[in-house]
Amino acid sequence: MRIATLTAVALALSASAPALAQDKQDIAWGGSNPGGVMYYMVGVAGTEISNQFPDINVTQVTTGGSTENAKRLIKGELDMGIVYGSHVYMGLQQEGPFESDAKAEMLRGLAKAYEGPTYFVTLADSDIQSLEDLDGKNVALGPPGSGTVFNCSNILRALDMLDSIEPQMMTFADAGRALGNGQIDAFCQSSAPAAAVTELAETEGVRILPYTEEHMAAITGTYPFYHPGTMPENMYQGVAAVDLPYTTVYWVAHERVPADTVQKVLEYVYRPEVMKRLADGHRAWAQMEPDVENFTKLGAPMHPGAEAYYKEQGLWPESVN
Repeated sequence: MRIATLTAVALALSASAPALAQDKQDIAWGGSNPGGVMYYMVGVAGTEISNQFPDINVTQVTTGGSTENAKRLIKGELDMGIVYGSHVYMGLQQEGPFESDAKAEMLRGLAKAYEGPTYFVTLADSDIQSLEDLDGKNVALGPPGSGTVFNCSNILRALDMLDSIEPQMMTFADAGRALGNGQIDAFCQSSAPAAAVTELAETEGVRILPYTEEHMAAITGTYPFYHPGTMPENMYQGVAAVDLPYTTVYWVAHERVPADTVQKVLEYVYRPEVMKRLADGHRAWAQMEPDVENFTKLGAPMHPGAEAYYKEQGLWPESVN
């Protein structure tokens, strides 16, 4: 009798196991390669969310960065991603790196993640003093499929310099090591602080190449999704404040992510104590904000869960229907 009862209980538990497993939602969140800003941002936020919500399992997906994140979201291979605003726009227009992809109509906004500069790094004792000094030099532009390659290529193209360098494709960490070892002359980086640059600044010393007013005018005139900004002093050890071209970066989700999931995640991450932990994990998270008006101007809507949260908090602009 007891054996029969135990067997019945075991069968009941076994039968309910799949249903219980199905209650746990897996979220694949694309960041970047190790050494990139997005990699560490997703790592700290994904861990925070998974620890708070037992029914949500966030998996950090290592990718090339923004371009690959957008492409994989379009294909349905990711649930969330950190993506440049320019890529949201171009994905909807099916332009540039997205001309052969499906229209990015499934992208939904959650929040502005941060604003990121694009800049060229060389060693502090290098003879390279200006962007023009990169002529004929070996310059790493980032890993294939990354937003860094996209940004660096755009900037060099706007300055009519794309054909004057010897481009190399490598991860951020590899680029930092290669520069330190003298295997390349400089590398390009999007967003700050980036771990590879931080490490190099603390061990070898780095120089961030300045942009002149003429450089900036050429870049923003060619690509209006860049805007002038200033990287503050000591973003990297020993580096003074420098004017750079910036672009806005967003936390986006696929439309299939449930609205209640997005709403409760945002309710949690915007708590002051959680925002502090995120910013302690990577300082770029300190810039997180709704930025609804600017995101919707790209042509994509906010996620319904984000809309519900921002309206509840009085953060939804009247200008956005």
